[in-house]
Amino acid sequence: MVEFHISLQARNGGLRYKDASGTYRFNLSREGKTWVVHLPPSKEKDMEFLLHYLSAEERELLFPRIKAYLSRICWLSFWPVCYEVRFEG
Repeated sequence: MVEFHISLQARNGGLRYKDASGTYRFNLSREGKTWVVHLPPSKEKDMEFLLHYLSAEERELLFPRIKAYLSRICWLSFWPVCYEVRFEG
């Protein structure tokens, strides 16, 4: 089983994805009840993050994981609200 970690980054409102292949940073925004993941992300290389265009294999692996993570974030108030996820770029 492949281990990975996804977290929201408070400083720039982004998302960080890390697995054995590397660390990616995605910019995020929200439009109403939709999370918007902006592409392309940046990927860590030699201690700095550089713009990285995702291959088809990376998209196939990362997008479902990121979508599942963001879809689970529910803000509970009087009624629970869950958000849709859209990838743009």
